[in-house]
Amino acid sequence: MKNMKSKYLIPVLLLFIITGCSDALEEETFSSLGPSNFYTSAEDAESLLNGVYANSQGYRDLLRDYLALGEMTTDVLIERGGAINATTQPIEDFEFDASHPYFQFLWTRNYSAIYRANVVIDQVPAIEMNEDRKAEIIGEARFLRALNYYQLYYRFGPTPLIINSETSVTDRPERAGEEEFLNFLINEFQTAANSLPTTQMQYGRATSGAALGFLAKVYLNDKQWQQAAETAQLVINSGVYDLYIEGSREQLFALENEGDNEFIFVIPYADNPNRDSGNTYLSHAAPPGYQFQFPPKVNFAAQFKTRSEFIDMFSDEDQRLNSFVFEYQNLAGETVTLGQDDVRSFKYPEDPNGVGDVSGNDFPLLRYADILLTRAEALNEIQGPNQETIDLINMVRIAAGVPQISLSDFSGTTSLRDFIFTERGREFFTEALRRQDLIRQGTFISKALARGKAAQDFQVLFPIPQSEIDKNSNLEQNPGY
Repeated sequence: MKNMKSKYLIPVLLLFIITGCSDALEEETFSSLGPSNFYTSAEDAESLLNGVYANSQGYRDLLRDYLALGEMTTDVLIERGGAINATTQPIEDFEFDASHPYFQFLWTRNYSAIYRANVVIDQVPAIEMNEDRKAEIIGEARFLRALNYYQLYYRFGPTPLIINSETSVTDRPERAGEEEFLNFLINEFQTAANSLPTTQMQYGRATSGAALGFLAKVYLNDKQWQQAAETAQLVINSGVYDLYIEGSREQLFALENEGDNEFIFVIPYADNPNRDSGNTYLSHAAPPGYQFQFPPKVNFAAQFKTRSEFIDMFSDEDQRLNSFVFEYQNLAGETVTLGQDDVRSFKYPEDPNGVGDVSGNDFPLLRYADILLTRAEALNEIQGPNQETIDLINMVRIAAGVPQISLSDFSGTTSLRDFIFTERGREFFTEALRRQDLIRQGTFISKALARGKAAQDFQVLFPIPQSEIDKNSNLEQNPGY
């Protein structure tokens, strides 16, 4: 393990700014912060960039929102109890509509970050400052703009492409076409990769590896197999990243291993969180009366639980099972065994410095294991079962402490494809990747139907928030909603 973490990129206050604007498209995305000559110094450029990071990164309930959309719609996660159940249950049951608040909130944050990135890209070129640093700042802004559009695309499909900060409040752009949107993502990540450094001195900043990694994921999800394989190989060839193998697999997510070079890009949380700047995941996952190792902490009435059918995907020796709580001692000293659909994921272990309902656990958006399995999947689609794909999968399995697989175990592309998706499930639970994976596999809707959900084919996309449709007569809703 090579630890790359030095310090957080942005002061805690900046990281968790949530703009007072509740209407991104109307008031922030389509407006200007001020006259173009306002930004004149290198300090201005850095401040502008910090604002983009602030809107692109953490807030206290981010994991709740990401997991609600990325795993409660899949075979991994359910939520029971608490006030949020009225909000999460329609997502789990595929009964959501365009008025759901999570869609509006995430859309607003994405477009707020995009607007801020556009300001950087528009204004920083004219600032007199070190040209190398200027190029990096613009590259970071282009990466973050692309990342926010990436998140929008895989939730809602193509959305309006707003690529400058001067768009008027009277403009109402249409949604981009599918090809136009994908080409934009590909070009932006490629351009960012060419201007970003391979490593950053400050933890949390964008790198060329992050840009190439997300580019590989764009190619993978679009089933451009050759490009996905080649781009993933560029990340591998950089020599910057490797798998965490110094301890049991679940320890990768402990606070002392934040900054491990398996993490390519993360949403960082402060090491000493406060209520407004901490990660609330563990308070959602802890079962009733759970005795925390480092009190005082609380667990919510809302309970994040893991489906038993998902747990059954693991073999007994898999170290990743150590991230789950199967039984615990409650505050009364009683041993409680968690039953059907009640096991809890503690993938982000308890933070000794966490207080109340918050902790400082970072949330990974991209890990090296994903790059290895991306290339493995793409090569299988190109060649069918092959030794390199097996070797790449085995790297992840060795890190997890499970037996290696052999080429002779697979009869063809389909059997190895199914295994790769199962392995991805075992590796990336509680990281909000499952929905995207199942959609790519073509099993997202069929698996929901098998769980008794009234899922329909069009629900591979979420609806555009109704409030955005109401404001923009040119903004077409996704079919079916």
